[in-house]
Amino acid sequence: MADRRIHLELAREPGVNRSISDLSALGRLPALAHHPTCGRHDHHLLRPFGLALCLGCTSMYPGIAAALGGLLLAAPDQGFRSVITLGVVSLLCAGPTFAQPFVQKRWFKVPARFTLGVGIGLLLGAVWCAPFSVLGWAARVVMVAAAIGLAATALTLRQRHAKDPCLQCPWGSYPLCAYNLPAIQRMRDARGPDPLLDGLIAELSPLAPYPPRFGAAPPVRRPGQVAFATVPLAPPQAPPTASPPPPATPPG
Repeated sequence: MADRRIHLELAREPGVNRSISDLSALGRLPALAHHPTCGRHDHHLLRPFGLALCLGCTSMYPGIAAALGGLLLAAPDQGFRSVITLGVVSLLCAGPTFAQPFVQKRWFKVPARFTLGVGIGLLLGAVWCAPFSVLGWAARVVMVAAAIGLAATALTLRQRHAKDPCLQCPWGSYPLCAYNLPAIQRMRDARGPDPLLDGLIAELSPLAPYPPRFGAAPPVRRPGQVAFATVPLAPPQAPPTASPPPPATPPG
């Protein structure tokens, strides 16, 4: 199993603990992207003018704004007729979201997330249009509970069926991957010889000419001297309990 983990002996080398801290900082996701910005996450990102943005948020929030703006212009009446109309349309708008885990393409995800945002805005409008009465407040509770239930179902579906591009990535495991190799090399240049950084650079350098791509693999393999998969720890063993002494036999 020598190729399945980073040797703990490295922690005894001077400066390695600082290197571990600096490498951990590479894992901080960009504030507007919410994902690593390498090519394996392209279906989660939009890049207007070279700026990496989270596709989901960038598409959803304009949908919310469009729905709220339309409601302000339309000024629907406050009553159950408006509540039912807005609630049904809002529910229909959430439909494409449930197909997203199975269609990980930007041409589908952008309109699906925008439509979800429209649905959220219409739901807020339905909550506002409900009468301020006992039945109206009961309708608000039902709508909010239904929205929470649908959101939980969509998240569960996403966790089960949407593949994380970083899992079993042949370019490493974010942030210790070929995408961050230039940052690791700059760290090594500034610090000098470092057993941990030197090992990572030697491991990732063969992959540097091949940009990461989702659903693809580089034409060369990593040397395999450093592993990036988490090795699960064995569960703690309970201390052995002393067995009770055998019962004494009465004298014959």
